[in-house]
Amino acid sequence: MEVTKVFFEYLRNNDLKITPERITILNEVLKIDKHFEANTLFLHLLTDNIKISRATIYRTLELLVDCGLVKKIHFGKTGWFYEPNIEPKSHDHFLCTNCGKIIEFYDNELNLIHKKFADENKLIVNDYSHQLYGKCSECMTEKIESGN
Repeated sequence: MEVTKVFFEYLRNNDLKITPERITILNEVLKIDKHFEANTLFLHLLTDNIKISRATIYRTLELLVDCGLVKKIHFGKTGWFYEPNIEPKSHDHFLCTNCGKIIEFYDNELNLIHKKFADENKLIVNDYSHQLYGKCSECMTEKIESGN
């Protein structure tokens, strides 16, 4: 089903209005191919001379999360990030605690562990989240080069 139709159907089913601001936010989110913060989206829209309040952006992102088109991920002290969830695929994240870089990775063995756990305990797992924290290779190289 087309993404816009999914969102519109969700809004209608929840007696919410289909507004130009919500459509603009959805369209901008669909252009993003990485993790982003709500404030980054706000600043991007401002740069494009699109004036939508932060509150509207936060509320719309939550609606997109609720209808399954966006995932919301908490990266500890770094805060909340969003990522499009148009073609859902399970994956995990590494967050560099030095520069904030986020790297996605997929490991079939982790998926097998989840499946085995769910089967053994007669569970249905709808979603999961793994985050690894540390320093990326670029930050490690900088540390070696600077002697720190």
